[in-house]
Amino acid sequence: MRFLFCLLMLFPGLALAQVNVEKLRSNGTDEGVAGAIGVTAAYTQGNIQFADLGVTANLEWKKGKDSIFGILSHRFAAKRTQSDLIADPDIGLWDEEAHFSNNRMAHLRYNRLLVPGLWWELFTQFEYNEFLLLDRRLLAGAGPRVTLKDSKPVGIWLGVAAMVEEESLNPESIASTEEQSRINMRASSYLSATWHISKAASWTTTGYWQPSVTALEDYRMVVETGLVLPLSKGFAFTADARYRSDSEPPQTPDGTAPVLPSDLTVKNGIKVSF
Repeated sequence: MRFLFCLLMLFPGLALAQVNVEKLRSNGTDEGVAGAIGVTAAYTQGNIQFADLGVTANLEWKKGKDSIFGILSHRFAAKRTQSDLIADPDIGLWDEEAHFSNNRMAHLRYNRLLVPGLWWELFTQFEYNEFLLLDRRLLAGAGPRVTLKDSKPVGIWLGVAAMVEEESLNPESIASTEEQSRINMRASSYLSATWHISKAASWTTTGYWQPSVTALEDYRMVVETGLVLPLSKGFAFTADARYRSDSEPPQTPDGTAPVLPSDLTVKNGIKVSF
């Protein structure tokens, strides 16, 4: 686990958002170290120039009643149409003006088994997301995780936590009426279900809900579903769909593009496990 902690210390810009831990944790009982690296990539050259590159790495350590889980991820995407190239021929695919996704995330979580089916979780997160105008979102929280169902084909888990978050927005991109920095107290709950289709194939769906404790109308929500299909030992095909909603996205100056309250993402890739 020293390797994971070194990564988190060396790369503080890698950040922790509300990332879907549930689809990556093993939920198994074997002790020791396990992990996986997932890669997604798409590239087009011709009538449209398009690139979408993503990587996610997770590492899990278990011993006795304790487990530690960490995630690092990065996604970059950009495009230039023929109309874009005619209007601005000097702007290339890799220039900042062509980006439409640029974010980095990380997540660190500790679990302690209290009694069978009940854990206590501690977690910390940090996120950088250029297109949500986030320079930094740092949070930490704690709460119980409960097993609602744990059978051979299906497992269902519920988590409830209290957390504090510090959020810093890009001062050059937000409206003058928007706070650049703020600290919020939020509840953070999730419901996760995994269907083990076969020994190696699985389908996990998770919903997260994070309302402010002082203003319930201020909330963030994420629903994600993902399928893992084995290709060979240690290799699998992944397909994911993710819906994110923020009831109060950052406000932008008049005449500039707004930050929309919701996003829908569908992607597939390759996962290598060890």
